Amino acid sequence: MSPVIDKMAVSYDRRKRQRVALHWPVRLFRQAEGSSVESTTENLTTEGLYCITKESFKPGERLQCEIVIPGESLVFSESSIRLQCLITVRRVEHLDSGFGLGCHIEDYTLATGLPPPPM
Repeated sequence: MSPVIDKMAVSYDRRKRQRVALHWPVRLFRQAEGSSVESTTENLTTEGLYCITKESFKPGERLQCEIVIPGESLVFSESSIRLQCLITVRRVEHLDSGFGLGCHIEDYTLATGLPPPPM
């Protein structure tokens, strides 16, 4: 006799990568503009990030992004490391507190040495 599975009770996450709830400072730059939008990551994966901003973005929009990894998060370093990324906005959610952005990381480089600019 096989067990009966309630298909409504089973929830599947369609993401390929595990999300990690990390709350690190992030700065988003539109490529045509010099201004930035500051936020904090809600979660990260090896392929993307989710953050909430006060400014709206469009799905498909490509942005430069800087994620600051605090030194206290790293066992081997006292100073912060900056992850500079090229991202594509995949999803925009309209929230009471702003806009939730689901972004795919297209490419990245690590920046070390100089301290990050204040956020």
